[in-house]
Formats: sequence, C-alpha cells, structure tokens
Amino acid sequence: MAMAKKYDYKYRHRETYCGVQIDIKAKTSGDLIRKVKAKKDKIDRASISPDTKLSVFGDMFLRTYKMKSVSWSWYNDMEAIMKSKIVGGIGNRPVGRIRPMDVQLMLNECSDLSDSYIKKIFDLTKQLFHQAYKNGLTPTDFSEDLVRPAGKANGEGRSLTPRESASLLRVISGTVDELFLRIILQCGLRPGEVIALQWKDVDFRNKNLMVERAMKKDGSVGPPKSAAGLRTVPVPSDLLDLMKEQRGGPFSLVCPKQKGGMHTKSSLRKMWDRTKYAMNVEMGADLDEHGNITGIHPVQEPLRMYDLRHTYCTNLEKAGVPINIAARLMGHADISVTSKIYTHASTEALDIARSLIDPDGKSDSDGKSDSDGKSEGKKKRRA
Repeated sequence: MAMAKKYDYKYRHRETYCGVQIDIKAKTSGDLIRKVKAKKDKIDRASISPDTKLSVFGDMFLRTYKMKSVSWSWYNDMEAIMKSKIVGGIGNRPVGRIRPMDVQLMLNECSDLSDSYIKKIFDLTKQLFHQAYKNGLTPTDFSEDLVRPAGKANGEGRSLTPRESASLLRVISGTVDELFLRIILQCGLRPGEVIALQWKDVDFRNKNLMVERAMKKDGSVGPPKSAAGLRTVPVPSDLLDLMKEQRGGPFSLVCPKQKGGMHTKSSLRKMWDRTKYAMNVEMGADLDEHGNITGIHPVQEPLRMYDLRHTYCTNLEKAGVPINIAARLMGHADISVTSKIYTHASTEALDIARSLIDPDGKSDSDGKSDSDGKSEGKKKRRA
C-alpha cells in the first residue's frame, strides 16, 4: 500500500475574513502571503456586487485601504475628495455600470483646479477603480488608461529681497508677532508647526528645537504630515536670546495669541496683513488721510507668510548647505521639493563650490581672476 506524501508546511495563517474562515498553509512566508492575498481577493470578488453604488464602494475602499495607513487629516481630505469630486462628478451609480469615459470626463472637469489638487484627485481615482476591478466590480482595469488633466500652475513661493528682509525685522522688532515670524524665517518651520510649538521643544543648552507637532487643516494638533516633518532644527544665537526672554512653562505655547490660546487661520491672516502693511509703510509707501496705501506698494505681491520659510531654504543654499541636509531641516519627505528652491544657484553658493573644488583659486568678483593675475605678473617679469 502506497504511503501518502507528507508535506512539511512551516507557515500557517488562520482568520475569519468577511465571514469566511481562512486556513492556509505554505512552505515559505512569501508563498503564504501570496496565498492569503489570492484567497482574500477571491472572497472580495464574491462578496461585493457590481450593483454596489459608487458612494458605498468608495467608503468601503477608504476604510479598508486608507484608514490605518494615512494621517487623520489626509483621510478626512480623501473623504471630501471622494464625496464632492469623484462621486459628485461621476454620479452615485452602480460601480459596474460606470464606463471609463465617465471617469475621464469627471477628471477633465477638474482642469480649473490647481495642478497639485488634481494630482490628489487623479491618484485617488486610479486607486479606487483599480480596486474595483480587483474586487470584480468592473470587467476590465481601466485605471491605467486614465489621463491626468493639466491644472492651473501652483503659486510658487519666493524669497524676500534683502530690503524686504531688513524691513520685516525692523517692523516686527518688539511686537507680539516677532517671535512667531522669526522662527519661520530663521528656523524654517511651517506656520502650523510654530503654532503647536511648546517650550519643552526648545533645547536651550544645545541651541536646537524639536518639531514634533503641527496644527492640521481642521484645527486639530498632531504629528507633522509626514515622518520627515519630525526633525531637530538649529536655532541662531540671536533668536535663542529672544526665546530666553519670553521663556514659559514646559507645556505652554511658545507663540500664543496676544490674549492667550492657540493661533487660528484667522489670527495668522491678521498677523500677516498688519506685518505687510507695516513693511510697506516702513519702505516708503504713500498713505491717504485714512492711512490707506495709495499708489505703488513697495512690498512686491504676492508675498505670503509661508515665503519666510522659502527664504530660509534659499538662505541655506546661499550658505552652501548640501541639498540633502536642507531637505532634512525643511522637513521635506522628497528631496525634489527642496530642489525646486535650490534651482537658482546664487553667486555665494557658486563661490563656495569653487573654493571647495579649487581652494587656491580666486573668483572674478574682485576684478581679475587668479589666472589673469598670474599672466599679468609674467608680463611684468618679461618686461
């Protein structure tokens, strides 16, 4: 009598998925993962009907694939995009009856939005309909054939001019806004990160501050939007001296509102409006009898509070800070974001690079180059 072949399964996975008992064995962990995934895909295909409405499947998709993997603020944004743009644009019809053209037309209708917002809508739409196919709701996977429309160019930030920077520091000196704005300008924090900053986050001994929290779009406070946002930033000595003068308890806010409490979008807008007004006046703007600015505004518009952070990054480039270090200090998850600011190499940065490559060389900024000087010396000796 032939003996049954014995299989030596080292790995096993058991769970109840969508009401179905799963018990899978495999020889390797990789094979087990593949088998479990295939089994769940099969269950999904059998348990979700193509007649499921888009809003219902969209909610299932977010809860299953996004709720545990993204921040709450981004999850809330995705819920808004799903409801207002995707379901609102396509219509709350059965997923199985949605045509690729319906989805593309919805995307095309978003072309008047900013390019960055269109990318969010486009990426979420592709993921949604890819999962619709994998779950058996659509006969084909048309997600890869979708075309992302071009949107409006995002408003690029700019650095303050030397004159604007000098004016800014003069008009905020001694005001309630000084510390808040100087932290952005001299440490590169995002306004939402400054709002949530507490005195325990400032290391006076080592002249650093730790960025661990930020205010979200919905007004809540939590970790920065990406892991890269968790960082330590050096504090210049003059700014540290100002911090020492205003130092409070460990858990009190570093930059509260004048009457106490945490800043809001409204209070930040008012802060920046009065700061720009003061800069315009300080730089020589003409005023009418009511104090309104008439004629030319010396401060070049648009100028946003966020541009102080842009200026910080530009100053890092001028100081010769390597772009990978700058990205870390800025809290950028992708170095390509930093590279957009580092694209215009300043004269100072080029001089620093030149000195690193050729320590004995001299630039032409003082007149003749080193090679010209040597040539001139040779001419004199020959004479």
